[in-house]
Amino acid sequence: MQLSRESAQKIVEEIGALVRQNINLMDETGHIIASTDPKRIGMFHQGAHQIITAHLPELYITPQAETTTVRQGINLPIEVNGEAVGVIGITGAYDEVFEYGQIVKKMTEILIRERSELDQRRLDDRVRSRFLEDWVLGSGLSNPQALADRGFALGIDIRAPRRVLVVSARHLTEFTGTPHGQQQIEEAEATVRGCLADCAGALALRNAARQVLLIPRRDSLGPEELARRLLDTVYARHGIRMLAGIDGGASDPHVGYLQANRAWRIAAHRQNPVVCYARLGAEMILDDVPLVRKAEYLHRIFPRRTAAALREDMALLEAYFHTDGSLSAASEILYVHKNTLQYRLRRLAEETGLDVRKPSDAPTLYLAVLFYRDMENEPDFL
Repeated sequence: MQLSRESAQKIVEEIGALVRQNINLMDETGHIIASTDPKRIGMFHQGAHQIITAHLPELYITPQAETTTVRQGINLPIEVNGEAVGVIGITGAYDEVFEYGQIVKKMTEILIRERSELDQRRLDDRVRSRFLEDWVLGSGLSNPQALADRGFALGIDIRAPRRVLVVSARHLTEFTGTPHGQQQIEEAEATVRGCLADCAGALALRNAARQVLLIPRRDSLGPEELARRLLDTVYARHGIRMLAGIDGGASDPHVGYLQANRAWRIAAHRQNPVVCYARLGAEMILDDVPLVRKAEYLHRIFPRRTAAALREDMALLEAYFHTDGSLSAASEILYVHKNTLQYRLRRLAEETGLDVRKPSDAPTLYLAVLFYRDMENEPDFL
């Protein structure tokens, strides 16, 4: 029977709750694969085996014929596409189970077909996701012929030019830590996929609570416009603020993913939720600098700083840069008075010898912020 044990168990529980009788579901070998009585799962059911091998339309087990593994009740073949794939058994006296035996049989067949189709779709989704992971997240086009063959079997032409986007909720940790938050993320992702339905040839891959989107390069809707439409739709429907990173137009989707992922990471620290890799400046060099060098850079500029103090310094500088040096706007972000902000900036300048308000010093501090944000998940280096 092409049905998972989990799906089979759900079926017998649903039917058992309706008819209020013990229900058993046997596979084509006669073994009980699901039951409202957990102790019977795995047992061999001689009556079911007899129905399958002798092609019987039904078999009623009388009280006299009961054994340790076979109980009184009616057993009926389950047919899918004209083939007996298993047996449904209803425990009880004949006059109790005969009247609705055929109804239960039909219900089971319908549920099995639905569950089998669902299981197949899930399998297809896993196969598709694995292909996209190998193609986009893996080695890219290092073996184009093998990828092309796998893609062809899935109805995906890897030669078609595409752009890559990476999208996610802005504050992922607020959602991934609870079942309710994860459900919200799944609903938002479903909305994103729904928005892509009108974009012929678009592909979506879920990876670490993010979505990697591949859209046709020649689509009438540009990647930045599409990204903003996706983010606006998700916020309107779910109240979730999203981020999007867009590639720099690389021909290899793997390279495009790396670019889009870099832009997405930068977007997390900007007010603008959509960041294009092609418009990045100093941020482009981050991946080329080893973590140990970034740590040395931070420790040289901020010597003898505790982790908490360094985090406060970065928040201060980030607010300043986000607002293009507007003290009023930065103080609102930090929830402090403008005079307090000025005091903290002067104190930081005295302690580091670098004044963010000076054009000659600002680039050095801006690079420090980029390095710090890039290393937040590397506590051993900080």
